[in-house]
Order: sequence, then C-alpha cells, then structure tokens
Amino acid sequence: MVKTNNINEIEYKECTASAPSSTANLGPGYDVFGLGLNALEDIVHLIVTEKTCNDTNNIHIKIKGNDIENIPIDPELNSSGKVAKKIIKDYNLQYFDFMINIEKNIPAGYGMGSSGASAVATAIAFNKIFKLNMDDTNLLDYAAEGELASAGVKHYDNIAGSFFGNFVIVRTKPTLKFIRIESPKDLTLVVCVPLIKVPRMKTEVARKILPQNVPLNKITQNVSNACTIVAGFYNKDVQMICNGINDCIIEPARQKLIPQYKQLKERSLHAGALAFAISGAGPSTIAFLNSKDKAAIVSDIMEETYKEFNTRCKTFICNPSSGAKITSVKLN
Repeated sequence: MVKTNNINEIEYKECTASAPSSTANLGPGYDVFGLGLNALEDIVHLIVTEKTCNDTNNIHIKIKGNDIENIPIDPELNSSGKVAKKIIKDYNLQYFDFMINIEKNIPAGYGMGSSGASAVATAIAFNKIFKLNMDDTNLLDYAAEGELASAGVKHYDNIAGSFFGNFVIVRTKPTLKFIRIESPKDLTLVVCVPLIKVPRMKTEVARKILPQNVPLNKITQNVSNACTIVAGFYNKDVQMICNGINDCIIEPARQKLIPQYKQLKERSLHAGALAFAISGAGPSTIAFLNSKDKAAIVSDIMEETYKEFNTRCKTFICNPSSGAKITSVKLN
C-alpha cells in the first residue's frame, strides 16, 4: 500500500505502457477465452504531478487517434479513467494529479478489445510508477474496472489476452485465475472490421440480446468444442484449434448485428479459412488459418464481400501477440 503523498518520494513521475488488441470467445468460449493479437496497440502515457488545488477531479484525459469523437474523456465514462479512479481510491493517491494521454490505435466498439487494451496499459503504468507490486491477478482485476465503461460489467477475456498475449483461459469461480498457453507458431488470423456505426457501450448492447435459457444439448456441444480448442493450443495444433471454433449459442444471437455475416463466413471458409467467428461482441469477424498466403486471399475476399454490399471495411492479417509492456519511464 502506498504511504506517501509527497511527489518527491516517487521514483518515477512518467510512464508509457502499450497493450495490444485482442479477440475474445473464439466461438464457444464466451467470457472465458481471450487471445492477444499483434494487429494494433493502444499506448498510454501517464504523468503524475503534485496536486496544486482542491479540485476533486484529479484525473485528466487526452486522446489522440482516428475516429475518437465518440470516446468520452470523462473519467467515469472512459475505460482508462475507470481504472485510474479505482486505483487512486484503493491506494490513497488522491494527493496527486494525473494526466492520462491515450494514443488510440485500436478502433473503439468493434470487437478488437479497444477498451481492454487502454485499461490494461493504464493499470500497468500506475503499478510501475507507484511500485504497487500487484500480482498479475490483482492487476487484471483493476484493469477489468475499465470494462464497466463499455460493457456495464467486469469481464476478463479481452484484458487477459491483451495483458498476457497468446491464448488465455479465464476462471472466475471460486477465485479469479488465468491460464496462459503459448500459441502455435503458424497460427495466423485475419480480422475484418466493418466501418459501420456502432452504439456507445456496444458490448453492453450485444450482451443484452443473448439467450438466458439454453438447451442442455447446445451447452454440451459448446463445452466439447471449447475443450477441443484448449487441446489444440496445448498441442500446438492449428487444425485442432479450428475444429473447436464452432458456437451454437452466442453466434446465432449476435450474427444479426453484423452485416453480411453469413456471406463473409461462407466465402472465407471456401477461400481457405480453417475456422471463422465473431470477434468478441462484434461487429468485427475473425478468420483462423495456418498460412499467411491463404490469409491474404481471405483478406481480399472479406474486402470484396463488403464492397459488393457497399460497406467499407479494414482487414488486418496478424498473429498472437506477446502481451502488454512498459515502454519507457521518466525518473522524478
């Protein structure tokens, strides 16, 4: 626990951290599976200064990047701000002023873990500056505060993938645990982001349409598929992973929110994708392959499909990421 209110007793006064994009669920692993992606990253630069007035708002957020008009800078509504507020309260840091500069590279609200990445980078920056010595589980529990801004609930799949990189299993009961498994070297992903208007707190909207009662046979099918994915990552077998990426519960409910989902899936699989799924809560989709050459073909098919239906999109050919990191610190 921090016991100082003196800026001169803090070793670092500035810290820059980056956290990569991620995808969640991988089909049947709703709220359980996360996978870090090296497609894009958010960068958070945290500056701590001595408090100079009695203003109760000691968190100031600035954001730069493309398509940031709808990202709030109010700390109560921003994923980084939510993380900062919780850490400041719990560690008695209200004697300082905080400037959080966010370089937003991951598009917000499209299923690539944008809010999770900013939240993770903010948490590890606070942990570094104040030497809070959080273990990974505690740190990620704070990072999950940021998901309240986009989903209305704390969930850990995206933040775990962004923080750890590679494939992560989230276990919340009876206690919070994370299990990280290295990905196969040849696992290649193609993420397709349709440039459509999405509602604020899109993830919360996407969660509300999910079925509350599910037949037992569908649960059994999804559990079987999820186990196949885990076995595939453990065995470093891309084909086995892809054999399990089949969801009969969440995908049928959410696919109606994604333009041309059925066409994208059918054409991507025909072009060589080994599996296809909604990325997180969407509207991005993700194809799984074991070949960069085939990934380029699938990427072109995705773009052509959306062009046919007069929708703009961006595609990213990527691999599992290595996780979040501190990129620089500045001594006091």
